Amino acid sequence: MAIRILTLQQHTTVLKRLVRLAKRFRGGTKHSAGFEYSSLMTCFLMNNVSSAEAILALGQHFGEGWFPVPAGYSLTRLLFETEVTAHYLARDPVERSRKYVDFANVLRKREMDAHAKHRNSSHPSWKEAMQMVWDLQFAEEESEINRRYAAVISSFEQPADRKGKKKVFEKWSGLSIRQMALKVDHEEAYDVFYSFLSSFSHADIRVADRFLKLGPGGPVWSMKAEEFDVGNVFRYAAIFLTCFLQLFGREFGTWSEKEVDARWDF
Repeated sequence: MAIRILTLQQHTTVLKRLVRLAKRFRGGTKHSAGFEYSSLMTCFLMNNVSSAEAILALGQHFGEGWFPVPAGYSLTRLLFETEVTAHYLARDPVERSRKYVDFANVLRKREMDAHAKHRNSSHPSWKEAMQMVWDLQFAEEESEINRRYAAVISSFEQPADRKGKKKVFEKWSGLSIRQMALKVDHEEAYDVFYSFLSSFSHADIRVADRFLKLGPGGPVWSMKAEEFDVGNVFRYAAIFLTCFLQLFGREFGTWSEKEVDARWDF
């Protein structure tokens, strides 16, 4: 897809068209890589459609002038992460889908261990809350969670260091989003789009900057959106959803790249 200069209204229209195209998929299509990959890609499709619809709903409700830009950027960032993850899975769908699913056991173990740790919190309210959750959720599941963790952890450990210790991956792939982006030829999109969007998820100075307006009479704090920010939300969302739908179409034979690209035609 060639880069195109469109108006905010046109980008909004493109996003609506892409959502309508995505909703043509009714499920039930199984990829040759198996159930795990088919299921994950379908889940990613549903996530991206719901994120795009949330952006459109925000635009419809608030309009251009008062659009909640940080929320829009955060949703758009999620679209990028899902799209990069899907492309990374597609490079080795059987093995990577299995690892993606198995990592749930690592996450569950981390969740349980966090509750166990803070059952001894020095803050009475936290101590009481963690004990209550432990009794309701983890007391009966502890041995099973540990068993499942032990069964998969070797797939998520780095080689032992000089002291014989093995560090567990922070993420299922052992890679950061940037490292995955590089492996699926998304370096430019990461450096230009994603790094900018991350400011709004991490609440750095760019978030505060959107609410401070410098006028002739001095500083004014306002929730009024900047026009280019609103345009960026819809433009980035349309770009990321386009890239994902192209991949999904290739993997499942649901639509062609030309059909996806045609949603940008005016």
